[in-house]
Amino acid sequence: MKLRILLALASILLAAACARHHSDAPAPAPTAAHSYPYRKPLTSLGAKFGALPMAVQNCVRAEAGMQEVAEVSKSSTATLVYYKIDFKDPANFPPLYVAADGSVLNPDLTVAIPAPQDASGGLSGGPASVVTIKDLPANVVAVIAERAPGADIDSISKEIWGNHVVYLVSFKDAEHNPKLAVSAEGTVLHQAR
Repeated sequence: MKLRILLALASILLAAACARHHSDAPAPAPTAAHSYPYRKPLTSLGAKFGALPMAVQNCVRAEAGMQEVAEVSKSSTATLVYYKIDFKDPANFPPLYVAADGSVLNPDLTVAIPAPQDASGGLSGGPASVVTIKDLPANVVAVIAERAPGADIDSISKEIWGNHVVYLVSFKDAEHNPKLAVSAEGTVLHQAR
C-alpha cells in the first residue's frame, strides 16, 4: 500500500515538474530553414466591412448587392473621408468609392449619387455633431447675425450633406426665427417658415 502511494506521489511530482519545465521554456525562434507561416494581421474582410459606418455599408449593399468584397480601404483628403471597396470580380464590379455619409463618389471623388436624405432634410444615418458658435466659420456667424439679429441660439449641429459641411441652427424663439441650414461657405440652404 505504501509503495502504491509513493509511486502515485512520484508520478504527480514528475508530471508537475514536466509541466512547469514546459511552461517556463521560451517558444522556439523561427529559423531560416523553418519560416513562421503567420505574418498577416488578425483581421478579416468581414471585420473590415463591419467596421465601416452604417451609411457606407448600406451604400455598398445597395450598389453591389452580395458581391464578394476583395478589399476595403479608408482614405481622406483635406475635406473628405472616403472608402474604396474592391470586389473579387473587378471586370463587372470596378472599385466603388463611398463618402462617409453614404454618397457614391466618382473615381475623381466628385459626388456621383448623393447620400439619401430623410424627410426633414437631414441625412439618413449620416454623421452629425453638436457645435458651439465659437466652432463656426466666420461667414456662417455673419449669416446667422444677418438672418436672426440678436436671436438666442438653442442649438447648432454640424452635418455632412453630400460633400458639403452644413450647420443647422435652431433658435429659442422658433416662431420668429426659423431654423437655418447654412453651408460652411456661408450660403443659406434652407430656412424653415
